[in-house]
Amino acid sequence: MNTIAEKIHVIERLSSDSVETTQLLDKVIYFLTEKDRKKLAGFREKLAAFEGQYSMDTEEFQQRFDSGELGDAPQWFDWDGYAALAASLEAKLAATEAGRG
Repeated sequence: MNTIAEKIHVIERLSSDSVETTQLLDKVIYFLTEKDRKKLAGFREKLAAFEGQYSMDTEEFQQRFDSGELGDAPQWFDWDGYAALAASLEAKLAATEAGRG
């Protein structure tokens, strides 16, 4: 019994009704979503710090970095990495919300 689906089936068997199971799973989903939102907030703070330090927003930075205009300084790779992580989490959270709607 290693897969998530198997564990959900165990919960369903142990639960006295489907409302209880749904409430339990909703709590798990909420917990995981909040964890990702906190991570995203941290990434956004990092992006805001870069934007303030270098007087450009992340979108402008990415255009200039991708075109090679900024060179290969380590801070550019850090900024690009945080932007990618933030974008990935934003997409994940949007898909989660769309799937729950």
